Amino acid sequence: MNDTARASSLPTISVVTAARNMEALVGETIRSVVYQKQPGDQYVFIDGASSDGTVDIAKSFGDAIDVLISEPDAGQYHAIAKGFDTATGDILSWINADDILMPWTFSVVREVFDRFPDVHWITGSPSFLADNSQLTRTEAKLPAYPRDFIANGWFRPKLGGFLQQESMFWRRSLWDRVGGLDLSLKLAADFELWTRFAVHADLIPVNIPLAAFRERPGLQRSSTDKDQYDTEVARVCSTKQSPRKLWGWMANHSGVSLNIARLMISARQSAISFNFRTREWDMITRRRSLSRLTLGELTDLWYLRPTSDKK
Repeated sequence: MNDTARASSLPTISVVTAARNMEALVGETIRSVVYQKQPGDQYVFIDGASSDGTVDIAKSFGDAIDVLISEPDAGQYHAIAKGFDTATGDILSWINADDILMPWTFSVVREVFDRFPDVHWITGSPSFLADNSQLTRTEAKLPAYPRDFIANGWFRPKLGGFLQQESMFWRRSLWDRVGGLDLSLKLAADFELWTRFAVHADLIPVNIPLAAFRERPGLQRSSTDKDQYDTEVARVCSTKQSPRKLWGWMANHSGVSLNIARLMISARQSAISFNFRTREWDMITRRRSLSRLTLGELTDLWYLRPTSDKK
């Protein structure tokens, strides 16, 4: 197969962004997507009738944005669902208007899904940005993501930790199979989506960052509306199996015992790493803990936290 035929056979990628009044940051998000698109890839931008310069910034990228809609909507998830209704790619993802994709993301995602046809859902190493766009940390340790843990909603802050939405990529067939987002949820629809994905497919970690989450405490809904988010998560989990009592006790006792529990709980699972001998992405299966951090990294993070958070 020649290079042209090979390129045309690779999976295409559709990424959706939903935005409203994000002019200060949205340009960086858009650039992180459009500068790595290849023929057949698609970027869908859904604006919720912004009153600032968000739409003008999006329009300045011209045809690099394949679908641009600006109109009132019923919230972020409604806009994302609208975007996926227009998606044409074999692989799907969404990136929020203050987060970014890494420059190599499309290339790696495309190659991984092409090389491993039985992989339906992947995530990268969780990574974080400051307001000034500096990358502040990456959790590079490959963890276990047991399917039953995700399906039961055990990957939440007080148990297994967040599943980072901005790093998720999945096959269209998986999205179609579960029926998309639950639009009755306003803050935890991604959390609920992962529980349904996990019924049908393993979440496979890739040991590099694919995206970065911009931490803006006090400005993002994830912090300002935390109580509502927790209420929605509790609603999603109300009909699911509860974790073992010891894990629940350790998780609620202290941050130290929570992190010890994550280090102690393990499962045998596959992960994708770059093989430096063959120069290809490779699948490695072994027992891994739930923790994304080593004991030394946890100690360093604890030292760097504000004193008030350590009490």
